[in-house]
Amino acid sequence: MIISSEIERRYKLSSNEFKINYVEQGKPVIISNLISSWDGLNKWSFAYFQNLSPHLNIYAKKFRYNQIDLCSITIDEYAKLIEKFENNHEINDLPPYCHDLPLFELIPSLIKDVQPFPLDYLPKWYWYKWWRYCQFFMGSSQNITPLHFDCLITNNIFFQIVGRKQFTILLPDDAKYCYRQGWRWFLVDPENPDYNKYPQYENARPIKFIVNPGDILYMPPGTLHHVRSLDMSISFNIDWHTNKSSLSALATSMRGMPVQNSYYNFLLVMGLVFKIPPQIIFNFYKSYLNYVS
Repeated sequence: MIISSEIERRYKLSSNEFKINYVEQGKPVIISNLISSWDGLNKWSFAYFQNLSPHLNIYAKKFRYNQIDLCSITIDEYAKLIEKFENNHEINDLPPYCHDLPLFELIPSLIKDVQPFPLDYLPKWYWYKWWRYCQFFMGSSQNITPLHFDCLITNNIFFQIVGRKQFTILLPDDAKYCYRQGWRWFLVDPENPDYNKYPQYENARPIKFIVNPGDILYMPPGTLHHVRSLDMSISFNIDWHTNKSSLSALATSMRGMPVQNSYYNFLLVMGLVFKIPPQIIFNFYKSYLNYVS
């Protein structure tokens, strides 16, 4: 198996080229300097969120073998927990990870910190209150999200704001080598693969790279990704469909996609393909933002 670091890195990629050369071709890309003017790059930190809304209850996750444990914690408690972990290198137990948190909905004042937002990267259907589709990832260094693909088989635009993250990705054709468990999780640890247990992984072609503050990462539908935080980290993403990807994802309902996932994809088909306004669809879709899969 050859591990590659080859992912294209583009400077201020135009939306037209992004759509034609990457979205339509199903190619991942890292885009730099497009959001360099965002206030959030300089302002955001755990202390900043702590000052804004210390008593806000959020949820965090612990990823364990074959399960995800949820816990509830205030932002004040979480910021203190992260600070304690980072300042005491003898603590071995990682803090829980704030994963898929709809923070723009919980703290709307954060929206002004990410302007101008590159809306033209997204289909126009998503432009109305675009922040409602964003999910945050916040946590300590060394937090890991195990190998998986996004549960609705969506496109993924990922914005790294604070700290660095190391991604190992595999394009959808390599999923067959990664020993799937359930709908979207995989047993292989691409950082330390056990070839005795998972010999087919030798045929996979993982791509390993670091995403830095101010970078945007695009991953096509079905991209497998394993993510390690190298530093205390704050990032967010938008999972989104095109007309084509929404229909393709809905078709996988016949190939093992959970019923609830199919329901959310059906809603997005109604919006993108049949032009039902997002103001209507979101009332039914919003529960996806708290969906654990």
